[in-house]
Amino acid sequence: MSGIMGAQVKNAGTDNHPVPLFSVLVVDDEKEFIHTLMKRLRRRGLECEGVLSGEEAISKICAREFDVVLLDMKLPDMDGNSTLVEIKTMRPDTRVIILTGHASVNEGVEGIKNGAVDYLMKPVEFESLFEKLLMAANRTDCSQSSHVIDTRK
Repeated sequence: MSGIMGAQVKNAGTDNHPVPLFSVLVVDDEKEFIHTLMKRLRRRGLECEGVLSGEEAISKICAREFDVVLLDMKLPDMDGNSTLVEIKTMRPDTRVIILTGHASVNEGVEGIKNGAVDYLMKPVEFESLFEKLLMAANRTDCSQSSHVIDTRK
């Protein structure tokens, strides 16, 4: 793997078919949020998939690897921490960032104890979220403050 603009690349691509910087699974119960976020992430060169439930997330994780999972805490079928534990059991190296609009300090602490690398509150600025995704994919400490890496160049 070689780094490009602060993100990891798995294989060399061609000019017509560039390789995504890294892959993200977005897990949230809000379909419109998933759609909008994935559209913005794809514009930045990321490979994205989205699911609406914990069970769907587990199924996707079972079928393939993702570099980073962006996980909502409130899902229709199971809570985010239960989903997180399942993800980390199946794919311990997968980096998980919790993103929620229903935050509690206890959930955040539990999420970090269960293996999440960060815990963010909705609404979050896209640039801040993108920076956290880059840091997670690069296995950088997500709690560090750093400048935003512009991948549009």
